[in-house]
Amino acid sequence: MKKLIIILLLVFARIAAHSQTNDDFHAFAKKEKGLMLKAYGNKDVPGYKKHLDEFVAKYNKLNEKEKSNYSYYLHEEYYLLACAYAAKGDKKSAVDCLEKSKDDDYNELLADHDLDVLRKDPRFIKFLDAAKNKVSKYQTALQAAPKYNTEGTDTLPAFTYQSPDDLNLVALKTAYNLDSVAGKGNDVSQIINLMEWVHYLMPHDGSKGNPKPKNAMSFITECRKNNKTLNCRGLAITLNEVYLAEGFKSRFVTCLPLDKKDQDCHVITIVWSASLKKWLWMDPTFMAYIMNEEGTPLSIEEVRDRLINNKPLILNPDANRNHAASQTKQEYLGYYMSKNLYKLECPAGSQYDYETGGEGKSRTYIQLLPGNTKPAPAISIDMHDMPSYSLYYTNNPKTFWAPPPADSKPAGSAERTTADYEQAIRKFKDFYNNDQADSIRNMFSDQFGEHKKSMWPSAQLISIKKEYGEMKSFKWVGVDDDGTMLFKTEFTNSTHAMGIDLDEKNKLLNFRFETSSPYIDKLIAKER
Repeated sequence: MKKLIIILLLVFARIAAHSQTNDDFHAFAKKEKGLMLKAYGNKDVPGYKKHLDEFVAKYNKLNEKEKSNYSYYLHEEYYLLACAYAAKGDKKSAVDCLEKSKDDDYNELLADHDLDVLRKDPRFIKFLDAAKNKVSKYQTALQAAPKYNTEGTDTLPAFTYQSPDDLNLVALKTAYNLDSVAGKGNDVSQIINLMEWVHYLMPHDGSKGNPKPKNAMSFITECRKNNKTLNCRGLAITLNEVYLAEGFKSRFVTCLPLDKKDQDCHVITIVWSASLKKWLWMDPTFMAYIMNEEGTPLSIEEVRDRLINNKPLILNPDANRNHAASQTKQEYLGYYMSKNLYKLECPAGSQYDYETGGEGKSRTYIQLLPGNTKPAPAISIDMHDMPSYSLYYTNNPKTFWAPPPADSKPAGSAERTTADYEQAIRKFKDFYNNDQADSIRNMFSDQFGEHKKSMWPSAQLISIKKEYGEMKSFKWVGVDDDGTMLFKTEFTNSTHAMGIDLDEKNKLLNFRFETSSPYIDKLIAKER
């Protein structure tokens, strides 16, 4: 479902992004979105349409570049209005709005029960068929791939993960203060923060090779001092070593196409989430991660399965290449990654500087293939008759995606009561409305020196208040998948969900000023 696509952005990131957008229209759009969400929750279709008409009128006055930047607002709001009309039984208006939404996501259109009243409508059937026909040839080829052999047994090298105590990893962690980059939130929050940091640190150029030696410290130095770029493999290697330095178990994964003549592949990173008990897809090239319809991050295995079975997938809305070219779900998943998820390959040893060659150095890789057959291992011998490169094959995803040892980095904070969270958000409301930026910063843990930078200075707080207005009220509505407590928060110009975590001293540990997903939005809409 595309109702108000998931936004998991810290406010300071949103403020930084304003410099690249039309600030006045951005503030207007956020205000109108909040009003439309409120009208949708109240089943006030005329009120919703009134605000949408006001939005469209102002949107049409933008230049073409600005229209492109804000088109997602237009598409989302028409989609939501279509659902509202469908709930009222107005099928014609519902399909009219669907056509204006330009929603071509067949999987989500099929899965959204709010559209069930339209299933026999001829225009909706035609609209759905058009979306179905846009499924790429690569996704079709992936769907036709033979199934894995989950019963097969293999004699393979074990996947290993370097300890964060390794001197090279310690040096990397210390040089770039990775603890501060990761933040103090739960493991998923830290994982995303580290991925975004790598993405913004170094530019991508897929047409060039990577500088040597091939490790994170060298890559960062070369890109900063000598204006070098990295291809997707270099960025994935860097992120992998950053995760290892922070104590996470991770691997970089080469995603390969069916066609052996196709030299274009893609490399991303997977990292083990102790809280979710699974591998997570993290792509530093496109600052991309994938979620299900409830906003839970997914693994490569889950994404591949959902592409094959036409299940909903959500790409984080800020996915992009080199901070300029936004990625759409259709382009990224429907085409590019559908092509490159046929075969998957990982190094057996996840460690610092693994891919830098050298005399006497041996490297081993394992490749996962669909079907029941696999080639014999490919082993190269160096001048000393020692294996220098080995490639093993498996058809069993259970072997390939085996969990790492159980000592993965723990995540999350001590459990707090609802009253603790209400007290914290009550303090925030008071500090926010009274422009007390210093007090808000001090709501972080006692060791808040490094976290001062994570909250707003006074000037930014004033800017945020100009956009959102005074905070009027809050109400606890539930708990997100990652354990974050959710509150419906009403501001003068906006109504949205706020998410907070507390540490053992009841101080803010992780904070999301605005957070949404289809699940969260429905919670908010139901509240009066």
